[in-house]
Amino acid sequence: MERQSKWLTGSAMLLLVGFGLGSALLGVSSALTRGARVAAVPSPPATITAHLIKRRPNTAKPGTLVKSSALSQRVFVNNKDGFALGGIGEAQYPAETTDGGAVWKTFGPALHIAAAQAPLSVTQVGASNEHTVYFYGSGQVVDVTSDGGKQWWQALTEELSMAVVPGATGRLVWFTQDTVTGNDAKAVTWPYVSTDGGKVWRYSTALGGGFWNP
Repeated sequence: MERQSKWLTGSAMLLLVGFGLGSALLGVSSALTRGARVAAVPSPPATITAHLIKRRPNTAKPGTLVKSSALSQRVFVNNKDGFALGGIGEAQYPAETTDGGAVWKTFGPALHIAAAQAPLSVTQVGASNEHTVYFYGSGQVVDVTSDGGKQWWQALTEELSMAVVPGATGRLVWFTQDTVTGNDAKAVTWPYVSTDGGKVWRYSTALGGGFWNP
């Protein structure tokens, strides 16, 4: 009886130790799982530098007529000067009118060739005045001219190009958005400011950059 009692006592202790160890392991596993759900906030680049867009071979020259049916969203800065994204063949071009929309022509090189350049895709147009025009949306770029189309600058980001809006004293504000992966995946938005017509964009914490979207 004494041996049986000692054996039962030892077995009970082993069971208790095993149960405690199992609980501890489950606790560690649960903690690791909870940790994996916490998405790390990425760090935005301090500066994004644009490059000059050059005309590609076999694309339309500036001044090429664009059919009204080939135009997307249109933006007017006065009763004569307006801007739009125009499609010719497989490429997208900046298009302008100076007569209130009667005639539209390209006023820059092809911004995006649909068949091969998805990251360079743009869908939205905006303008601060008749000289500063910008395209963005759908892809990862913003295309800007500040001299009425003589030069076009393209800034590429690893994030999605969400919006561009005119700021104070001739500045442009560009919002990009990144998705943080994980079980609790969220999107984070970074604002950049350009003071030189889109050639250089600098991350600005003064605008509340890096805030979490609900």
